[in-house]
Amino acid sequence: MKVLAGAPSAAARDAEINGAPPRIEPLAEHELSFDALEYCRNLRLAMGVPENGQIPEVTATMLRHPVLNEAQTDVGIMLNAKGTLSNRERELAVLRQAWVTGSPYEWGEHVDIGKRLGVTAEEVERLTHGADAPGWSRHDAAILRGVDELLSRYRISDETWAVLAESWDDKQLLEFPILVGVYAATAMQQNSIGARLRPSNPGLTHR
Repeated sequence: MKVLAGAPSAAARDAEINGAPPRIEPLAEHELSFDALEYCRNLRLAMGVPENGQIPEVTATMLRHPVLNEAQTDVGIMLNAKGTLSNRERELAVLRQAWVTGSPYEWGEHVDIGKRLGVTAEEVERLTHGADAPGWSRHDAAILRGVDELLSRYRISDETWAVLAESWDDKQLLEFPILVGVYAATAMQQNSIGARLRPSNPGLTHR
């Protein structure tokens, strides 16, 4: 998204989303049921995250709608744990989506996740410039271009599809639009409720 092409615009977007209290407050600790606490513990186990006894505010907010939260989480776990795209390909798509949708929470979290899964710091910066930035492979550029097309035209172009199909099978081609759509829906939700950043998450300025 061109309006977010530079750090000052990214900082302004961060301020827009996080400069006021969240529109929906997270559940306080005393409001969390035993089932909610067990859900969070099991979620950490499923995602390979060490148990620390803490529940992120965004999760505590979503637990106000536990049925929706469970459905969203199930899809996310499927895409991450049982998806057919490689970890790096998935994170390239998620990060580009987070940048285009101007999602401070998603971008900041997935910069760190992406780096753990093979996305370099230089590539993180390059992601903000999109598919036409020098240095991408033909396949990686098609992933980013596909994200942009899905978010602007709701359809991958014939040219981009053909490049992706050189490397991906039918399962991967079916999964890619769903991946982008699921994370875009989450970005819309988090942006709209004003999901507060964790202390370790600098938002859209994160590299």
